Amino acid sequence: MLKEYFLQNHAEELLEIIKNPEEFKTFPIHLDFIVLFEDDAEKANKILSRPRQYLPICDNSAVEAQRELAENNHIIKKKIRTRIHGVPENIDQAEIGELVSTHGFVVRISQPSVSIVAKHLLCKKCKHVTVAKLEWERGKIPDIRECEACKKRSLHPETSVQEQECADYQEIKIQDKSQSATSGMTSALQVILLEDLVDKCTSGDNVNISGYLIRKWGNVVEGQRPTATTFLLANSLLVRRKVAESDFCRDEITKIFRNYWKGFTEKPLDGRDNILASICPQLYGMYSMKLALAVILCGGVTKTIKTGTRVRGDPHLLLCGDPGTGKSQMLRTAARLAARSIMTTGVGTTAAGLTAAAIKDSDGWHLEAGALVSANGGVCCIDELTTMSTSDMASIHEAMEQQTISIAKAGLVSTLNSRCTVVAAINPVGGRFTDGEEVKMRLGGPLLSRFDLILFLRDRHDPQWDELVSNHILQAAMDTGDYESQLSLKNTTNYSVTESVRKETTNLNTSSADSAEINATGSLSILKTDGLWDEKTLREYFAHVHTMKPVMTKDAEKVLRATYFYHRHRPERREERTTVRLMDSLVRLAEGHAKLMYRNEVLIMDALFSTQLINLTNGITNESCRFPEDSMATYKSEGAELLSMLDLDDLIERL
Repeated sequence: MLKEYFLQNHAEELLEIIKNPEEFKTFPIHLDFIVLFEDDAEKANKILSRPRQYLPICDNSAVEAQRELAENNHIIKKKIRTRIHGVPENIDQAEIGELVSTHGFVVRISQPSVSIVAKHLLCKKCKHVTVAKLEWERGKIPDIRECEACKKRSLHPETSVQEQECADYQEIKIQDKSQSATSGMTSALQVILLEDLVDKCTSGDNVNISGYLIRKWGNVVEGQRPTATTFLLANSLLVRRKVAESDFCRDEITKIFRNYWKGFTEKPLDGRDNILASICPQLYGMYSMKLALAVILCGGVTKTIKTGTRVRGDPHLLLCGDPGTGKSQMLRTAARLAARSIMTTGVGTTAAGLTAAAIKDSDGWHLEAGALVSANGGVCCIDELTTMSTSDMASIHEAMEQQTISIAKAGLVSTLNSRCTVVAAINPVGGRFTDGEEVKMRLGGPLLSRFDLILFLRDRHDPQWDELVSNHILQAAMDTGDYESQLSLKNTTNYSVTESVRKETTNLNTSSADSAEINATGSLSILKTDGLWDEKTLREYFAHVHTMKPVMTKDAEKVLRATYFYHRHRPERREERTTVRLMDSLVRLAEGHAKLMYRNEVLIMDALFSTQLINLTNGITNESCRFPEDSMATYKSEGAELLSMLDLDDLIERL
């Protein structure tokens, strides 16, 4: 069927298979459905509509193509499987038996096993071999007693192992937990993996799967309605290393955000404060907390040193504050702004719920991913962390630093990836801060040292601040329209971007023909930057800059090194917050700020803001609720003070 296609497009793969010495190994050949459709639309449509009939024919075509390429001393491999990727038909619109594609996160995985998919029955009379294949709809091999050739009831199973068709077998369940899902939890889909697809993924992986749906019927009982379950028999599987759910191509996204930052060449911090003010606009002010959250969502750069040791690039954030300071609101905002996120609370959460659980059902033991594994590649938000038991909290130590979870339960020994950012919220001991007393938290030193940032949110009784907050809340209550979409930077922050800067961005966006064309198709609302960005735009931006890899400059390196020395040798330093991990935290935060500023280099500015955030954690400076009136002037004055404190006066002129 596809012999000529294989010889024309996959000759090199076939030659590698022929030269492989393993005769009984399963070899995959990966086909792109679009390329196949362009080459022969009729055959592609046949495979799409009836894959169970035509995929085995494609496998035989690959074997025939081998014979064309093989030499005398080569062994023809018979176990070749055609793996088709890029199937355009989605599982939601397909019918039973059609070739479809779907994607999701692996939430449960079984142990690999061996399953008999066909039996060879030898006739005693005519020596003809009848093949009885597994019927997936019934879940068993049919009981055939009559020979196909002589029609005699003289069949018995073959005893040779090589003549039996056995295949590696594994079951997984995938679930769509992305932002595009219609509900918070969608139903999980059972997927069966065979042969070379077994052990290609693990719990928490984001996978693309092509295959065909099969409806399996249960036992029919007289007087009862028959029951059926639907599962997907996989034909191909790809693990997505990057979680990206953008509606636009990378070039479009790059052009849009590059045009945005061109309007802030002279005052880049005004553009940054525009983004910060768009984060959770219903919370008035909260400058320091929104800056910290934005830097955490941008993340650092993951590094692998020469010895093979991996240094994490995902920073962690802990919010400790009085009741009513917006901790839970910020956690939910972080969950919405991340491309992949899991939101949970410490109440009722166990170590198995955070890491992974071994679950037994009728099919045996399965490994089910917990919150940290399910958030792999994204953000895991944990509210009320201190309500968990001490032993349960200790279970996340490995997940936060090494970003792996080692499991040895019920005979299941595995190491799962949990490469995610942890954003947690707690209350101090006693429920509130006490003026004049040291902050006490119900977290141990080893866990505290793993958080890159710890912010203390105090409910200060300031009459002027209370008046501003009350006016902001009442304005939201009295607004009859969509409040968030009508907010502008001026009436929301009251302290960020001046009228002249807003005019510059408006003129820039109206003069950009490309941006106007993209906006006409209903895309990103950042093209109307006289107001705030919506959450979709912020999510696109954070997902876009998360892939950047800014490089450290010499001046930024000096600032970070001096900051590390300063905190390590302070007489009043806290031991759990000034470990060697502090240096890694400084680097990650500086890289995150450089990404937030849409730069490929870590400059002095990024190092100084990283220092400011670390100073908040260690109690040297207090958190700021208000946005600065003039961002650049405030940065230069505060930057000069920081450089003087770090004995780096020679760098002041470079601000």
